[in-house]
Amino acid sequence: MTTPNASPSSDRSPRWPWLVLAMGLLWTSVLRIPLILAAADHLDSDLAVDGLTLLDAVNGSWRWHYPGTPHMGILPVLLSYPQALLYGVSPATLVSGGLVAWLLVITATFVLAWRAFGAGVACWAIVPLVFSSVGTVWLSGRITGGHLLTLAWHAAAFAGMVGCLTRGGAWRSGLLGLWCGLGLYLDTMVVFTMAGLVPAAVASWWVRGKSNSGKVAAVVFVLGLVLGVVPRELGKRADPYDPYGQQFAPIFQPSVIADHARILVMDCLPRLIVGHELPDLQSTPEALTELGRPARTGPEDASPSLNAGPYATALGLLLFVAAIVRLIRDRSPQGSAERAVQHGVLISAGLILVAFLINRNIFNSDNYRYLIFLLVPWSLGFGLVMRSIASRGAAAWAATLFLSALFGAVMTASVVSWYVGLGWLSVDLLRGSPVSSEGLVVFQDRETPADEDTPPAAILDRATVLPAGTSHVFGDYWKVYRIAFLSGGRVVGVPFPTYPNRFEGWSSGLEPGQGALFVLDPVPDWRAMLLESWRREDRDPNELDQLTLLTP
Repeated sequence: MTTPNASPSSDRSPRWPWLVLAMGLLWTSVLRIPLILAAADHLDSDLAVDGLTLLDAVNGSWRWHYPGTPHMGILPVLLSYPQALLYGVSPATLVSGGLVAWLLVITATFVLAWRAFGAGVACWAIVPLVFSSVGTVWLSGRITGGHLLTLAWHAAAFAGMVGCLTRGGAWRSGLLGLWCGLGLYLDTMVVFTMAGLVPAAVASWWVRGKSNSGKVAAVVFVLGLVLGVVPRELGKRADPYDPYGQQFAPIFQPSVIADHARILVMDCLPRLIVGHELPDLQSTPEALTELGRPARTGPEDASPSLNAGPYATALGLLLFVAAIVRLIRDRSPQGSAERAVQHGVLISAGLILVAFLINRNIFNSDNYRYLIFLLVPWSLGFGLVMRSIASRGAAAWAATLFLSALFGAVMTASVVSWYVGLGWLSVDLLRGSPVSSEGLVVFQDRETPADEDTPPAAILDRATVLPAGTSHVFGDYWKVYRIAFLSGGRVVGVPFPTYPNRFEGWSSGLEPGQGALFVLDPVPDWRAMLLESWRREDRDPNELDQLTLLTP
C-alpha cells in the first residue's frame, strides 16, 4: 500500500475547482434553510433521541453512544454541538448538524474524485450531491438516522486509500487504519467500507509487485485499526444496553428476499436517487407521508408539486444507470489508485445491496437510508460520464453543461415543490427565528393566560399540553421521545412495550409519592402494557397501584 504510482490526479495545483466546490456548498446550504427552520414540524422520535443526547452533552453529561444503540457512537452529536452552545438546544440547532454532515459528504466526495480521477471529474461529481434528491434532503434533516456522517467517513476513507497508494508512507496507512477504526465506532455500516477498501488496496499492491513496504504498511494499518476501535469496545462494555439486538439479523427465505428486492427497486432506490417512490399501479399515488417524508409521486399527485416529480424521476434514474455503468467500465490501469477506488466503492455498494435484501428488518421505503453508500459510485460515475461527453469537442462540452443544468433545475424544482406542499416556504417562516423547544410542550402549571410566559394561542394550538407535575409520558414510540425532547428533558418518554425502549432505567423518579406518569393515548389495554414495561425494569408490580397515573 505504499509504493507510489503515477497518476493523472497528482497535479492538484489549480484553484478554480475549489471555487466550484464553494459555490456548490453555498447553494446546497441555501436549499436546506427551510428544512432547518421547520425542524419542529418534522421532528420525529428518532431525531428527538438525538436531541436528548445533545441536551445531555450541552449540560456536561456525555455518553459513549446514542441511547440504546451501542453500534452508533456519539460523534454525530458534535455536528450540532457548537450551534447548541451558541443558540441553545432546539429543533433547529439540532437539525443544523445534518446540514454540516451533508457539507462534509460533498467535500469528502469532491476530494476523493479529484485524487482518483482529476479536478474536472471532481467538479462534475458533486452535481448529484449539490442538486440532491428530495429523499437526500430529508436525510440531511436527520442526525444518526440519515447516516450522512457515516457516508462522509466512507468517502474520506477511500480518499485516504488513494493517498496511501500514490504517496506511500506507513504513517498514512496507520492514519487510515485509525480512521476506519473510529468509523466502526461511529457506525457499524463502516464494515462495508472496509469490505471494499481493504480488498481493493491489497489487489492494487499485489498487481504492482507485492513490495515489502506494503507489508509494513498493512501491519501499521491493522495497528491503527485496533486503536481506533477502542472507543467502540469501551462504550459497549460501559453501556451495553441494546433493545435492537435483532435489528441486523439476516433472513434467507426466498419470498422475503423477493419482497425486499421489490422494495429496493420500486421504493428505496428511487427515493434515494430522485426523492420519490415509483408509482404503485395498485394504489393511489401520494406526495407525502407523516411528518413530511417524501413518498410516491405520479400524475395524480395532490400536492402543489409543479409537476417536477416525473421529470426528476425519469432524468435522475437514467443518469444514475449511466453513471454506474460508466464506473463499472472504467479502464484505469491495473494497480492504479483509480482502479482501486473503482473496485472498492463498487464492492461496498454491492455488499450494501446484498445486506439490504437479507436484512430481516426491511419493511418499507424508510429503509432507503441504508443504501446511502450508493451515492459515492453515483457521484463518481456521473463525473466520469460528464468528462467522457465533454472530451468530444465544444458542442459536447456545451451539451454537458445543458444536461447538468437541466438535472439541477428539475431536482431543485422537486425540492421546492416539496417545501411548498408542506408550507415551509411561507414568508412568516423564512423571516422568523428558529422555533425553540420551549412552548411546543406546555405544562398546565402556568399561572394565568395573562402571564407573560404563557405561549400565544398559535403555539398552544400545535403544542402538547401536559398536566402539572408530569414527570413521565407513556404512549406511542413516535410521540413520547419527541415530547421528552421538546420539554427540554423535563419529562421522560416511555414507549409502549411493543416498541424498543431507548432508555434503560426510565422508571427512576417514579416512586410512591414521587413523580407522575401521564398516559398520552389510553388504549384499552394500556394498564397491561404499563405493567409489562414496569416488569422489564425489574420493578415490583404492586408499586403501580401506589403511583400517580394521569390520563387525558
